[in-house]
Amino acid sequence: MTGTFLSFEGGEAAGKSVQAARLADSLGTRGRGVLLTREPGGTPFAERIRDVLLHARDVDLAPEAQALLFSAARAQHTRDVIRPALAEGKIV
Repeated sequence: MTGTFLSFEGGEAAGKSVQAARLADSLGTRGRGVLLTREPGGTPFAERIRDVLLHARDVDLAPEAQALLFSAARAQHTRDVIRPALAEGKIV
């Protein structure tokens, strides 16, 4: 079975995480398999990258380096978390 991928988009502090959690709870109470995750993050490696991107104030990252870090986090997250959950038929 193939799952469904949903993405919440919006500016910082717009309420994306709150709305995603509400939807996940609602779908879960209806017996749907749901995986709630985030980017950057979602795996131990990607969480480390997230920490660098969001909190490393002592590093002046080049825009290209920042983009590559986001891409690395997404690649790991997609391979290790998202694709397996979708293959199981979950809503991600």
